Amino acid sequence: MDASGITGEMNVAETIDAVSRFTEKAPVVAADPDRRGLAAALWRHSAMTRRFEGHKCDILGISLRGGANLEQIADGRSVWRGPAARSVVLLRADEATDWNLDGSFEMLHIYLPNQVSIKGPSPVLAHPFRDPMLISLGNAAAMALRESNGLGSYVAPLLESITRFFDERYIQFSIDHDRLKQDGLSGYARSSVMKFISDNLNKEVTVETLAKIAALSPSHFHRAFSASFGTSPRQFLIDRRVDRAAMLIRNSHKNFDIIATECGFSSASHLGVQFQKRLGVTPGLYRKMA
Repeated sequence: MDASGITGEMNVAETIDAVSRFTEKAPVVAADPDRRGLAAALWRHSAMTRRFEGHKCDILGISLRGGANLEQIADGRSVWRGPAARSVVLLRADEATDWNLDGSFEMLHIYLPNQVSIKGPSPVLAHPFRDPMLISLGNAAAMALRESNGLGSYVAPLLESITRFFDERYIQFSIDHDRLKQDGLSGYARSSVMKFISDNLNKEVTVETLAKIAALSPSHFHRAFSASFGTSPRQFLIDRRVDRAAMLIRNSHKNFDIIATECGFSSASHLGVQFQKRLGVTPGLYRKMA
């Protein structure tokens, strides 16, 4: 094994030690680095408020199941909060982050050979995000890890598929972001649009309305919003509505018809379809798990 391979294995070992300190557990199962330096582990997280630090690899974390809420904290304030299940997060090597977890959930970690830190990630990756394809691929990889105890020859191709998809969708985007960001929303327009969306989740919100807030034409706004957030206004709005619904399901006894209305869904059925599509469980099962 050459020096880079030895260094990569040491980085993975130190990163697994860092995660073990954070979770106060050993991994459920782990796969050693393959020929590309990719490694993976499956972890169970429990309720805690703690800083994660000391990891030497970039980590692509894919939350697979559980009823917990996940909160990212920066400078003492919440910068992202939502259901942990079916969320994805990039944890950059040697970059400490603070987290509040209010329950248990399972997460797949894929340890990357630092190419993300070298290239610099897309702004979309600054906080947890949702991607149905990564969740589907992550579930398949987690199943393969469990069934083979991390030793199956089919584990590495699954990990490579996940990292290739991640690279093409998010990292290649970041390479071009300097070229695109001049077309993104200004800081003031971005904050104004986000506040309007947050304050009006229970109402009809159109691209035309958001474009007026940003003082742009609808077509220009759509391009600028996508450049700033890495997703369309419609998908961003649905994600925020699902996050709000999840909070109400956890913290209230309101029935699903009322929650659907308060979050801007046309019916409890519509809420259920979008909720399961993004979080992988029905609202009723999510309430039982919370």
